[in-house]
Amino acid sequence: MIRLRSEVECIIIPFPVCTHRAGLTPRDRIEVGRWRDEARQLGYDRLVIHDREAFDPPDIDSFLSVYRAGESWSAWGVARRGGSIIAWCGKSGADLGNFASVSDALMAILRPSPVRRPVSAAS
Repeated sequence: MIRLRSEVECIIIPFPVCTHRAGLTPRDRIEVGRWRDEARQLGYDRLVIHDREAFDPPDIDSFLSVYRAGESWSAWGVARRGGSIIAWCGKSGADLGNFASVSDALMAILRPSPVRRPVSAAS
């Protein structure tokens, strides 16, 4: 046992408050990986996670870009906003909506319902 004198001084070092980042979580990234093969079968050849760069504005964090085969601009974007996932059209910027998970967002993008047709490359 170590005994300390009663006059021992200490310095308390304050640590910065860690704020919750709005980027894709490790679970989100795993979900993206699980969708890669199916995305290829449906005509999307790249699911690319972009991590925050030093020159990005402070409110920008990691996000997912979904590319159709052979295209150089992303067709869709997916990002985390708080507890939900948002998805948007890369061409128009229109929001597709909020989703509970990356898988839900990718299902809406990659497996469109008859009511919502995918945005074609020609339109």
